[in-house]
Amino acid sequence: MNELTDYVLAVRVTGSPSAPEGVKSVDVTPPAGTGDITAAAVEGLRAGGLTPADLRSRVIFMAPDDPGCLVSYAALCGFAGRRVDAYAGGAVLEFSRLDPDGSTFADAGRPDGHLMWAQAGGPGIQDAPEMPTVRLALNTPGLAEPEAVTVIRYAARLRMVASAAVRDALAMLLLIAAIRRRGEDRFPYLSTGTEPAPTTKDDPTQGIDLEKIRRAAAEHRKALRAGRKGAEIVPAVPVGAHDQRIADANKTSVTTVLTRLGSTADAAGRWSCPRPDRHGDGDRDLSMKISGDNRVRCRRCDGEKAGPVRLVVDVLGLTPDEAAAFILDSTQTLDTRSGWGPPGERTGGRTDAVSA
Repeated sequence: MNELTDYVLAVRVTGSPSAPEGVKSVDVTPPAGTGDITAAAVEGLRAGGLTPADLRSRVIFMAPDDPGCLVSYAALCGFAGRRVDAYAGGAVLEFSRLDPDGSTFADAGRPDGHLMWAQAGGPGIQDAPEMPTVRLALNTPGLAEPEAVTVIRYAARLRMVASAAVRDALAMLLLIAAIRRRGEDRFPYLSTGTEPAPTTKDDPTQGIDLEKIRRAAAEHRKALRAGRKGAEIVPAVPVGAHDQRIADANKTSVTTVLTRLGSTADAAGRWSCPRPDRHGDGDRDLSMKISGDNRVRCRRCDGEKAGPVRLVVDVLGLTPDEAAAFILDSTQTLDTRSGWGPPGERTGGRTDAVSA
């Protein structure tokens, strides 16, 4: 059995108990003064600063003593993409471990006619006009009788009359969502009192559409994730004089640099490698290729393409600053095929190369 301190993030709304010390807390209370309950529930998530990364940790919903918190809980489940554990009635409810497969609940068979609306609730629920009513006893081993499962599963729309005890209301919500599951949980409408007889399948007078809220929160999560896929645009940082000099050296034609390093090209545009000492045959086959982005690569010496500065660094054993000086401040041409030894022992070595 989990304890509150086992969680990393506690999600709260108005009236929620405080999170234990050491557990991060975030408030997702929907803003007041808006008639769009769905938009308000999503705005609560946004105002709380929740991100998809937050929901990778162990999260618990701190339920207040008000069944109206099911609105925020439905939004949280949609944003998380899963059932979220809750703390209600002084106990941790491990909803994330419930079997998600609603098909495990036996029903009495598909009803003969189309069932547009139905309602479900606890044992004390009152019958509603023009819709079947089912009663759920959450403290029984079977949770729901087959006849009740049939109504819950096959009704096009289902209205739930929540129990006064938030703990029972949360359990009932997820039981109904599991029975109605089609690939993922399907939440019911939440009754707000005495609704009139329904007239259409999507009758807005039948309470709060928790499934619509769940889906809107899931779309909010997708939008946040999509927004992070692109590169982040940041203000340009002025290039310092030191880096600009190396950048200027890299703009020098790589063919000019190759020629100064003693490389030659054939009629097909292949170049000899300026590091013949690394080739068993002195690179008679001309293994250097030039790319259109002013970089080169030797199939024997280079793991990847190199620009002018990096090439000079590797061939002459220089630092990037010295390589830039060789390219920009020197006109010296080196003969790499004169039997050089290691860098520093070659004819026209480091000192001569950068001082010419």
